[in-house]
Amino acid sequence: MKILLKAALLLQLLSFVSEVSAAHYYRNVTITGTGIYGSGSNSILFVDFSGSKAGMAACATTQRLAISSTAPQYKEMVSIAFTAYVKQDSKVDILVNESCVHWSNAEDMLGIKMGTMPW
Repeated sequence: MKILLKAALLLQLLSFVSEVSAAHYYRNVTITGTGIYGSGSNSILFVDFSGSKAGMAACATTQRLAISSTAPQYKEMVSIAFTAYVKQDSKVDILVNESCVHWSNAEDMLGIKMGTMPW
């Protein structure tokens, strides 16, 4: 029984490590498009940007980013994304997870910042 418990804990730890390592940044990009789409009772923020999209998740066939209104940081990310778009700020950093949970063909956004500020 202890072996099964240890194995279960190890599997849980490994799944956490793989989720954390899947996150990466797009740095010093310019947001070229952003919009909101209604999906049932949720809203989805979509963001497109100029700059290298190397390392984008294979599921992100549209090569854009998305976050659902079910995410706790959604409202703040909408505000920053639209502000960065209007300003055409070229110092935008976007933290993403290499997954497409919020929208099936767009990479999941985790965070966004603009200007010169460390994470």
